[in-house]
Amino acid sequence: MAANIALAEAKANLSSVVRRVDETGAEFVVTVRNRPCAMIVPIPKPAPRKLKAAGALAGKRPKVSRTEEKAAYQKALEAKYVDLP
Repeated sequence: MAANIALAEAKANLSSVVRRVDETGAEFVVTVRNRPCAMIVPIPKPAPRKLKAAGALAGKRPKVSRTEEKAAYQKALEAKYVDLP
């Protein structure tokens, strides 16, 4: 059940009201001349995302053998450092 709070009181103590809403999940109905006009409620917390151990690149490994991968790496290194003494 939401607690009623007058607009003047909410304005004077807004930071503590918001802190209480955040920490405890309390809800407040802001009233003007005893007429409800607004609510202060907590924002729902998003559900935690499930992470996969393999990550985003799971199953995207190129279909080459280890020797082909090693040869391509060696070739790339030779091309990069061809001008070194």
